[in-house]
Amino acid sequence: MAGRKAPLPLPRPVRWLAMFLALVFVVSLGMVVNHESSKATGGASDASSSTPAKSPKRKKTAKTGGYGGLKAAGIPTPGDWSRQRVLSIVKEQQGDERKVSMKPVGGKGGPVDVALDTVDRILDPTPSDEEWNDTMQQLFQPDIAGQSHGPSNMARYWWSQRRLNPDLLCTGRQSDNLIIQSYDCSTDRTYQGDADGIVKDTQSWMQGSDRVFFDIPGSIGSSIASSTDPQSVISQYYDAVAIPMDDGMWYVTVACPAAADHPFMDENGDETGYASIDDVPAGTRVWLAGGSVGVGTNQRPCRPVEITVGGQRPFWYIGADDGSD
Repeated sequence: MAGRKAPLPLPRPVRWLAMFLALVFVVSLGMVVNHESSKATGGASDASSSTPAKSPKRKKTAKTGGYGGLKAAGIPTPGDWSRQRVLSIVKEQQGDERKVSMKPVGGKGGPVDVALDTVDRILDPTPSDEEWNDTMQQLFQPDIAGQSHGPSNMARYWWSQRRLNPDLLCTGRQSDNLIIQSYDCSTDRTYQGDADGIVKDTQSWMQGSDRVFFDIPGSIGSSIASSTDPQSVISQYYDAVAIPMDDGMWYVTVACPAAADHPFMDENGDETGYASIDDVPAGTRVWLAGGSVGVGTNQRPCRPVEITVGGQRPFWYIGADDGSD
C-alpha cells in the first residue's frame, strides 16, 4: 500500500467540462424549484383576481333593485304607504270575540306594489335594449280568464321621456271614470298633497256600470247564481292602479288569484293555511282581505295583465264618454 503511486490529476480540459456541468445542474435545479413555487402562489393569485370580475353584475343588480325607473320619472317608490291595507284580526280567548282594525300587511304581492314594480321595469334605464325588449314581452301575463292583453307598443325612448304629473289629479272631469280626482288641490288646480297620495289604488268596477266588462272563466261563472251579476264577482279579482303622467293617466291592471278564497295572512304577507277564523288559535293576529278589489299574497301575488297610457282604454273599460263636465 505504501508503494502505490498517487493518482495523476485530470487534464485541464476535463476539469473545465466537469465544472461547467455542475454549474448547469445547479442553475437547472433552481429554475425547477422557482417554477413549482410560482405555480402554488399563482393559483391563489388567479382565484383572487377572478372575484372583481363578478362585481359589475352585482353592481348592476343593486342598481336595478333601487327603482331607477320610478326615480327617473319622478314616481314615488314603494314603502309602507304602498302596502295593501287589509283587516287585522286578533282572536280573543273568549269564544269568537274579535278585535278588528285596518292595517298594512308585509310582502310585495299587493296591487300597488306590483303595479309600481311593473312600471319601474318598463322605465328602468339600466338594461340593454335586448333585455328591455325581453322584459316587455314577458312582463304582462294572462288575465283570470286566460286572455292576453299585450303591452303598449311605444318605443323605449318614448317611455324614457315620460314624467309624473300630479296636477292631473286636479284637472279631470268627474264624469270620466278613467280620471282619478284628488281632494288635495288648490284653487288653481295644482296638487298640494303628499307624494304618497299621488299613486291611486282604484275601484275597478261599480254596481250598475255599463262601461266595464271582464271575461268570465267557466270555472268561476258556473258557480255564480243566475240572479247575481257575474261582473260583481269577477271584478273582485282585479285592481287598477292609476298613476298621473305628463301624457295622461296610466292604468296598470293587475289580476289577483288569491281573491278566490281571501286567505288569512300573517304579518309578512304569507298565507297561514287557516280555513276559517275558527281554526285560528286564540290570541293570534291574522290579516284578511276585506275589500272589494284584488288581494295579493307572497304565495299568490297579483300579476300585471295590462298597462294603458295617455287616454288608451283598459281592456275592462267599454263605452264612450258622454262629454259632460
